[in-house]
Amino acid sequence: MAGRSREIPDSWEQLDEELEDVPDEESATDMPEESWDTSDDDSYEDPEEEARPSTPTRTLSSDDSNSDSADSESESESDHEMENEDEGEISSIAKICLKHLPADNHIKSQWVSLLHDFVDSELFIIDGDSLLLELLSEVNLDWSHGGQYLHLIFLVERFLHTFHQLGGIFHIVFFRDMQVLWTSCPSMMLARHVIIQHLQENTAYTVTTNIPAADSPQWHQYLQNNRPAFVTISDGCQNLPLGLPKNAVLAVFKTLLLHVLSEGVNCVYMSEIEHTATKAYGFYIECRPHIMNMWSKKYLEYREKGQYPSMLSLLQQNVTEDCKNLEQLRSKLMKVSSSSLARSLPAGVRDVVTVVACSQVLDQRLTTADAQVTEDIVRFFLLHIVLLRHLSLRQRAQQLRDFSKAPFSFPVHLLSRVMEQVQVCMVEMLEECSRVGYFGEMETKFLSDIMDGRLFLQLSYFILDAHSRGQQASLLSEDVRCELEVLWDIVTDISESELSPAFPVVASPVGRIEREDHSAEQKEHTANSVSDELEALGIHSRAAFFPVSNKLVDAFAGNVNNCLPHLDRTDREVTAAITENQDFDETYHWHSGKPLADDYDNTKDTFNHEQLPTDPWLRRKVLKDKQKFSRHMQSYGESLEGPGFRKVPIVVREKSDQKQEEKERKKKERQEMAKTAKQKTVKKSKKDLIIEAAKKKEEETKATQMLQQWQTLKTSLESSKAVKSIRELETFVEKCSREQVPHVATEAQLTILQHKVDMWRDQCTKGDSAGDIGKPNLNTAVDIVQTVSDIVDKYGQHLRSKQRQELAGALRLLGLSDMEGYIVISEGSEQDMVPDGLKVHTKSKDEDTRCSVQMSSNRFQLRHMGHLLKREGREDADPRVQQFIPDTWQRELLDAVDNNESALIVAPTSSGKTYASYYCMEKVLRDGDDGVVVYVSPTKALVNQVAATVYARFSNKKMPDGMSVYGVFTRDYRHNALNSQILVTVPQCLEILLLAPHRQKWAQKIRYVIFDEVHCMGSEIGAEVWEHLLLLVPCPFLALSATISNPQDLQGWLQSAKDFQKQLDGQAKQRKKAHPQSYNVRLVVYGERYSDLEKSVYLPCSNSEDSLVPMHPYSVLTVKQLQDNLDNPDGAFPRDLTLSPRETLQLYDTMAQVWPERESLKALEADTYSDFATRDHLLITKAQARQYEADLKKELLTWLKEHHKEKVRHVLEKLSRHMLQQQDTCAKEQQKHNIDITGEKFLSHQIVRLLDKLKQEDKLPALVFSFSRGLIEHLVHKVDVTLEEMEMETLESMGVTQSSIKKDLAMMRKVEKGKKRVRDKEEKGYTLEAKDVPDAKHVNQDGANMRLAFLKHSFVSEGLHSSEELQRYQRRINYLSGGHLLKRGLRRGIGYHHAGMNAKERQTVETMFRNKHLKVVVATATLALGIHMPCKTVVFAGDSVYLDALEYRQMSGRAGRRGFDSVGNVVFFGLPKPKINRLLAANVPELTGNYPLTPSLVLRVMLLTAQGDDKTDAFNKALNLLKHPFLSHNQPQFLAQLQHHFLFSIQFLMRQGLLDLEGTPQGMAGLASHLHYHEPSNFILVWLLQKGIFHQICVPEDGSTSHFSDDVLRRLVLILANLFGRSYLRATITPQTVKDMKQRKELSQSKLILEDLPEFVSSSIRQYNQQTWKLFHSYLCTVAEALAPQLGQETSLPASQIDFLSAGTGAPSADSQTLTAQLRQSQIHFSVVSTFAALSGLNDDNFQESDNMFESVRQGLYMDMDSAPTFLLEKHDRRGRRQYLNSYALDFFKHQSYDAIIKDNGLRTGFAFQALKDFMMTIKSIYIALEQLGHEEDNVVMAFKQLAGRYDEAFNNAFGKNRT
Repeated sequence: MAGRSREIPDSWEQLDEELEDVPDEESATDMPEESWDTSDDDSYEDPEEEARPSTPTRTLSSDDSNSDSADSESESESDHEMENEDEGEISSIAKICLKHLPADNHIKSQWVSLLHDFVDSELFIIDGDSLLLELLSEVNLDWSHGGQYLHLIFLVERFLHTFHQLGGIFHIVFFRDMQVLWTSCPSMMLARHVIIQHLQENTAYTVTTNIPAADSPQWHQYLQNNRPAFVTISDGCQNLPLGLPKNAVLAVFKTLLLHVLSEGVNCVYMSEIEHTATKAYGFYIECRPHIMNMWSKKYLEYREKGQYPSMLSLLQQNVTEDCKNLEQLRSKLMKVSSSSLARSLPAGVRDVVTVVACSQVLDQRLTTADAQVTEDIVRFFLLHIVLLRHLSLRQRAQQLRDFSKAPFSFPVHLLSRVMEQVQVCMVEMLEECSRVGYFGEMETKFLSDIMDGRLFLQLSYFILDAHSRGQQASLLSEDVRCELEVLWDIVTDISESELSPAFPVVASPVGRIEREDHSAEQKEHTANSVSDELEALGIHSRAAFFPVSNKLVDAFAGNVNNCLPHLDRTDREVTAAITENQDFDETYHWHSGKPLADDYDNTKDTFNHEQLPTDPWLRRKVLKDKQKFSRHMQSYGESLEGPGFRKVPIVVREKSDQKQEEKERKKKERQEMAKTAKQKTVKKSKKDLIIEAAKKKEEETKATQMLQQWQTLKTSLESSKAVKSIRELETFVEKCSREQVPHVATEAQLTILQHKVDMWRDQCTKGDSAGDIGKPNLNTAVDIVQTVSDIVDKYGQHLRSKQRQELAGALRLLGLSDMEGYIVISEGSEQDMVPDGLKVHTKSKDEDTRCSVQMSSNRFQLRHMGHLLKREGREDADPRVQQFIPDTWQRELLDAVDNNESALIVAPTSSGKTYASYYCMEKVLRDGDDGVVVYVSPTKALVNQVAATVYARFSNKKMPDGMSVYGVFTRDYRHNALNSQILVTVPQCLEILLLAPHRQKWAQKIRYVIFDEVHCMGSEIGAEVWEHLLLLVPCPFLALSATISNPQDLQGWLQSAKDFQKQLDGQAKQRKKAHPQSYNVRLVVYGERYSDLEKSVYLPCSNSEDSLVPMHPYSVLTVKQLQDNLDNPDGAFPRDLTLSPRETLQLYDTMAQVWPERESLKALEADTYSDFATRDHLLITKAQARQYEADLKKELLTWLKEHHKEKVRHVLEKLSRHMLQQQDTCAKEQQKHNIDITGEKFLSHQIVRLLDKLKQEDKLPALVFSFSRGLIEHLVHKVDVTLEEMEMETLESMGVTQSSIKKDLAMMRKVEKGKKRVRDKEEKGYTLEAKDVPDAKHVNQDGANMRLAFLKHSFVSEGLHSSEELQRYQRRINYLSGGHLLKRGLRRGIGYHHAGMNAKERQTVETMFRNKHLKVVVATATLALGIHMPCKTVVFAGDSVYLDALEYRQMSGRAGRRGFDSVGNVVFFGLPKPKINRLLAANVPELTGNYPLTPSLVLRVMLLTAQGDDKTDAFNKALNLLKHPFLSHNQPQFLAQLQHHFLFSIQFLMRQGLLDLEGTPQGMAGLASHLHYHEPSNFILVWLLQKGIFHQICVPEDGSTSHFSDDVLRRLVLILANLFGRSYLRATITPQTVKDMKQRKELSQSKLILEDLPEFVSSSIRQYNQQTWKLFHSYLCTVAEALAPQLGQETSLPASQIDFLSAGTGAPSADSQTLTAQLRQSQIHFSVVSTFAALSGLNDDNFQESDNMFESVRQGLYMDMDSAPTFLLEKHDRRGRRQYLNSYALDFFKHQSYDAIIKDNGLRTGFAFQALKDFMMTIKSIYIALEQLGHEEDNVVMAFKQLAGRYDEAFNNAFGKNRT
């Protein structure tokens, strides 16, 4: 985004966190929301009206003239009088209405990526009238000459098509009542009708026009049916000649906004939507139910109490309909359509509408002009309609002639008047055609080009001019005359008036006025204006490029560069630019060409021995801190690895040993194969027999010992309870398995089974004496079946016949006799088959019924045992993995590492893909001490975690002196970064190292790079850095992700880049054989999660005990969604929407209920399903259940293909019915307490109940995710306070008083201290005395009760209740007070985690959670990206605009981690149902790449190639980076434009004095490169330095040589805030708005709007912009000409693809006097501008004046807001309204109040902290760089040093030094 600061810190957590939920902390762009009453302010005129360009009235002048005729002036005055007359009642009511609607500054909006969540998942709605209002206000659209309809249609289609290309799915809605806005402006009303009919008839877009208004039932039903993600809407501020009071239009759109939000649908402001190559951004307004209720209530009170109509109703009252006129039109339409006349009209509907409208105008005689003049003008209009077919678009792009200087006399004001009347009749005709369905019968494609106001006026000028000269007869070619005559004859036939013949075209007299002829001069000016302006700046249009001789330039773009015109190397302009830095250095005694220390050197180095203090005490302190840090890393790492972890022994293998090991491995494989082949034939030797005998004897001894232990254990457990017995038996079975004694293990397992069977029987028969049927716990039945399955699978070959009978008897007891067939039983009577212990043979029929699970085995497994179904996996061990048996896809990863290959791994969270990373590290560590592995993590939090894991695993490797196993490099600090073997870093820091010219020696030691969460290359900020790294790494890599939807595209791109790298390496021959690499890139995709995720919604109801309502995944689908994706190769169902076995069975049952007689469905009944019936195991496998799911989905889609939509809809409705019913009940119950179930009040009231419910159902530990820090801490506070109150109530019920509690707590502390003394003395070997042993007998029963009450009302494990245990974990956060919320929460077993906490606090929470001492953590998205926090349940608490499909998958992936839980749970808590649907149904957006080139990147690449230690390696890296951007992988034609853009960047850098003619960096190139995050502000800073601007400002105070006044520092901050602290406010926030807010005391300390730069600074920047733009203009012209053969002429509309290529049916006359020839001579010449934009008079010369230039660039030329490095001094939206900058950086420097930044400046807490920190670090970076370039006594250097210290002090005062 032009002008938006590129803030790329290494920790992006703030982007995942929403605003504070208190009303004054909601948005980064809006104001506090104390009250939205507008008080006494009754003026709602746009404060920016005078500041922005207004739409001119229709004056018949040329494009270069401002003169007006007297007629046009009188017309304008009369229009103004009419508007004033209307402003009586309407304006007054509008002002009253606006007072009861929310003010602009109180409508909270957030700047977000619009399609990040909604691609391929859910549609959004575009309000058609809002779209029309916005595009009619487009500054490049000429609507002042009657309307440029084709240009408008182009803008509409381009807007819609851009959204479509980005993956957006949308509907367009035109509310019927909204057309009243346009009735007073016929041209715009006609545009509305044309757009509607064109989109409906000529495009595939869905356009709805049958909804009356936004407050109608139809709109409500429409929203219910379509469930849109958001609605794009205008804010209503406009400056169009609508003939209505502006405040009335504003009230209409604000009311529309209110109605949409009241329906629970979010909105996006239309005016500020911006597009890039892959993203769409806009201001997003989130629906807040409690706020909406307040707004709606106030608005309804205004309507009801004041009895005011709605604004639309009021406007409609003033609209009258002429029924007589309408009847005439209908009659004429019928006459034309029912005769053969219509067939002679080639343009179809357009011609029909035109001739009827012209006839009606002639019949009505609405003007006061002579009838003949009216006829003449109508003939002009018909002629222009004919020429629309005969002229190409380029010929229609005309430079208008000035009627005020015309050499003839004619009432020219009547041209506009007649044209307007024709438009009125056209509107009525289009309405009638639509009503009678006329559009389906005739050609409609020319509707988009219904008329051309500029062409009409231009040809009118030429005709009148020719008539005045007596040359009218030769003006028209024969074919044009024929077509005009046909149209005129039809008009004559249907008209009621007598009309003259078609010719002559002008029948009325036209006088001649002799004037000086300026036509030749004007033509010359038009042709040369571009070159003249370029020449004024010394930039020649055809020789505007500096010569450059550079190897990289020649290799990448030499073919293009050679075709460009270049200046001579000795040209004055060339030498002046190249030597500008020398002049600056001589003037100020600087060394601007001096190489700067890179960001690595400037980053803080922790524990650097060279920086240890010399003072002994300080030195000891630093070393002690280092020891503490080491202990912490070990502890933190062990918590990540889990209990029982042991360090990996690392022994470096010599190269000879490595080769020998490989030989030994292959030899062993051959021997094993030979042994297997000879085993049957070779006789065993005597030695082998002795060994076998010894082994057999040893096994018998073990078996005897274990059998003895078994007998002892069996005797000891006879009197034990079943639960305890089972626990001890399971431990014994594990021991038997380790000792490999299967017979004893079988006996123990059977005993466990016996206990479980007894438990089941007791549960089934409980309550028999009372006559009640028992309610057994089905989990016991599940345990029985699972135990039987385990025994059969593990010990089946050791089972005796009687033992098999026992197993079968257990299954029969459960009523699962259909499973007996999978247990082989010997023949015999049933009495012999079942042992007495199970007593199954004595069951009565009643007991048989009670003990049965009452369902078939297949149904029982699917419904209750889905999480236990066996997964397909390998059973053969892999010697490379000791901890587990890897799956096939994991072995493929290990193979890739062994073969030094690259791999892209896409596998679900918790599937085990990270193991390959540590295997790779271990391999490199074993191979030697010089190889390096780089682990790239997206966040600093993940960096710390991986570093701790590496330390815990590999720190025992002995390293050479000065070397370390691991290192860390982030933006905040570095530690052993370049002297380690495993570097853990973030993308930006690795890019710094790879592009640093003098780090190449280190880069060549890299053996592997591991990219974790590589899908971040599609994120909002820093995405391009990931792409750069994948191209720059000189070695194999592993790229890991769980959420890439197009892995094949990504792998294909990576492989092409590696192939090119192989080619370059082969040419360079620089790779050493000692470290060969493969250039192959494997793609490993694994789609199966280890554990199923089951979703539920928390909906507490009084009539239901189950507040966790299960949610079937398919309940979020719609028939339309399935139908639209039937032909999708990836399937109609969303890729990630898989079912658990229970949900699969539920789907079948629902389908069977809907269509029970369906034969194909009967074959899918679970009991008879073929795959289940033919299985080989006791239990159904996971693969079979997945196949069952696939067959059911196929059957459901078959229904849809057979057009049984209603049945499919019925299935989906039944799946969601229970949840929707409970949701309605819950909503009604909560509404009684004025609580909305999607609001924060509901979250606060129910959080404790929810957590308690999870505790009861054994679904803890849990992670509760929210995007609001304020809400997170509030929920933890609420839980702590509530649990404390409940604990006190419990204690009171136990009779424990407050006084006894205090006494017991004191006694407990005393006892704990005594115990600690005992341990200390024992450790030191002292003799204990009696007094040392604490006496605990005084701790009475109250202590036990307190313990029980605390554990009951907390979420801690019993171990944490010990104060000593708690102290051990809290040692690192002792600086927090005892009453701090974090400490209070940790004591209760609940913590919180967000980016506002420092590293110590976050890691304490993480460690305690992993060690199971915390059961609940409430967190932001900081825990979403890869942080190891395994849990059973993930809760989504509350909605946020930042909660999207990608975040949902990352967060929900935390639940049910492999090796921890067999099933994961996802709970939606306080989320709207549509949002839940969207999260589940959304596909993850595809990765598409980013625009790869910027001048800053080119400068960094040139620095690398020019100054690199290894020139060849640097060149290869740079060329690979330039030639293989991901964006051009599937668009090879895009590379040609990149070559041109690269050359533009080179030329730009040369003109800035940053490159010389050989492409070698010079001057302040280092400074500009140093600040590359902030382009173009980095170039502006260099420019201002070179121009001496900062030296003018930095003047010391009087009497001082080194101290600068506050005013100087404030001016510096003002400049830097404009450059580097750019956060835009909405266009509705203006100085007048701020003034009103101050009057209402809504601003306390901040000014909110950033002051403009001082004029002398702005003037210098304008000079920079002018020079840069002119160069960019040359680039655009050059690339347009170069790509012209490839792109061809731009003649087709973007979406409808209607082609306007043909210039007519007949060849135009070669006579220069014909009308077409004259039009051709006066046409505009252009190459960059879109042909459609040129219809509005735009050319390559004047389109630069627009803030929305890229809207007018021709199709096929890529250009967005970042393309040109110009600096926006003032940014305007597409309507010309200025958007001001937020003054947060300057305001903070003044008042140093963080609270004021949040409250006054409206920044979110997360964003505010990071933005201020980034601004502070930018000041430091600038100072460090300037200190190296200038001498220390230079005023600028000293001023920046003082400023850096002051801002750092302010930051630390506001946030504290502990905050990192």
